[in-house]
Amino acid sequence: MNFNDILNGVLKSVGNTASQSSSDLGSVLGSVLNSAKNTMGEVKAGNTDTISKVGGGAALVGILSMVLGRNGGANLTKLGSLAALGSLAYKAYQDYQASQSNQSTDIAQTAFEADNSEEKGAIILRTMIAAAVSDGALDENEEALILKEGGDNSDLQQWLIQEMNNPISVEEIAKVVGNDTALATQVYLAARLVCQDLSRKEIVFLADLAEALHLDEALVEQLEKQAGF
Repeated sequence: MNFNDILNGVLKSVGNTASQSSSDLGSVLGSVLNSAKNTMGEVKAGNTDTISKVGGGAALVGILSMVLGRNGGANLTKLGSLAALGSLAYKAYQDYQASQSNQSTDIAQTAFEADNSEEKGAIILRTMIAAAVSDGALDENEEALILKEGGDNSDLQQWLIQEMNNPISVEEIAKVVGNDTALATQVYLAARLVCQDLSRKEIVFLADLAEALHLDEALVEQLEKQAGF
């Protein structure tokens, strides 16, 4: 997988996000999910023309897509938006409920729908980054690429490097998620979609994440199914 090709493809498809900032993590997450789908098509078609530099959110999205795809996370193409993530998680929860002999807690579909919550977007995005680097921190080439292609916003570059080299822990993730089962399912599903062919460290990360989020094993199985595994 050529990270430069992916980066160029993402920047081409999400140039309209250039006005975004690192504080608008909910919007950035939606752009990442949407651009991941477009990028795979662009790269497959060989559309890797040089693209003029853009700053701000577009560069952030490009680099994030590079990182989220570093371990072969091709299943991100299942997602076209944050709303799609919620829909998959809701379907998994419905199937989980149907398989339970004892009635589990009903959760309204609206709880899985995308909203403008910055905290929700931030925790999903940070979890995806943690999943992407769970089998190893950035190497020198990847970090150099961030510094080179990250646009003219040094704050974004430093935020990304910080998140990738010191990713959020599963305990911190669980603390933010709290007792929100709908959010917990989306957080786990997003992480699983990033991890394509599981390494030992990725398996441990996902197991620890599921435990920290207090996800029932049968529910995890349904989330895995929705992720395509």
